[in-house]
Amino acid sequence: MLHLHKYRYFVLFPVLLLLLSSCSGNDQGPETAVRTSSETASGTASESSSGTGSEASSGTTSEEASMTPIEADTKETSGSSDPETVTEAASDTEPVTETTTGDVSEAAADITTGTETEEQHFAEMNLVLATLNIKHGAEGLDIIAEAIREVSPDIIGLEEVDVNCERSGYTDEPAVLAELAGYPYYAFSKAINLGSGEYGTSIMSRYPIESYEVIDLESGNGENRSLGHAVLDVNGLEVHAFVTHLSYEDRTLRIKQMETIADKLHECEHYVLMGDFNCFNLEDIVFLGGEYYVNRPDRRYTTFQRFDVAIDNIVVSKDFTELSSGLSDKECSDHKLLYAEFLLSVG
Repeated sequence: MLHLHKYRYFVLFPVLLLLLSSCSGNDQGPETAVRTSSETASGTASESSSGTGSEASSGTTSEEASMTPIEADTKETSGSSDPETVTEAASDTEPVTETTTGDVSEAAADITTGTETEEQHFAEMNLVLATLNIKHGAEGLDIIAEAIREVSPDIIGLEEVDVNCERSGYTDEPAVLAELAGYPYYAFSKAINLGSGEYGTSIMSRYPIESYEVIDLESGNGENRSLGHAVLDVNGLEVHAFVTHLSYEDRTLRIKQMETIADKLHECEHYVLMGDFNCFNLEDIVFLGGEYYVNRPDRRYTTFQRFDVAIDNIVVSKDFTELSSGLSDKECSDHKLLYAEFLLSVG
């Protein structure tokens, strides 16, 4: 009996061990699961920060330690300034993609709206335009510059301009006048060679000249004529400025020249055209195809007083509204300086 009793304990002992082992395993299950989530979050944080230096890897908070892997990735993504990092993290989970895309789209929309608003706010600004045939500076560049400064146009077209010609003392007249009158931007359009120099037209502007071209006009057997074309950056708006001096010898030829200019104007949304058009019959000015003329049959500014004719003019596109206009009383050439102030409205 004693031996049987002893063996009974030996039989029961393994059973007890088995029961204890089973109970112990049930207690460890949830604890192991929690630890796995925390370890995965910590591991993700470590992997994410392993390339960023010791400060990043030592800065894990208790909140980060309790995150799931997705939450940890999301937090890493939200703090990154690298667009590629954001894109990669966003692809891991749909909510992050939606949030990231939404933020970027809204930011882009704000930027676009802001730019458009600035262009629309440009919509109202005043511009003073002028034109003057300077007779190759025969009366002196100082007095011409004084006349220009008194009117203070933003953009002015000049005709009969010399560059390095003997008769004008080999002076670069556009450069000198720009300096004397205070214009940071100017350009010259050659019409003909004159001795060792050149003769033509010029534009002076307070606004940057982005590009410039010289277009030859059909001139027959007479003096060659050209059209200067400047693309200006007027507070962010592209404005096309033209200057010309047309033929006086032949009306038919002059009309052809105006029709060529009209084709160029029709290619531009915002334009100004200044020049000496030699239209002794002011009604011919309509061949330019402009939207508005400062000198016109119902209001004549006699710019060439020697022959009592209104041959100088300023032509603008439809977004210009004249506020005032007139002639300078400064005797600086055989022509009078014609000017006009406009309200330029866009949008």
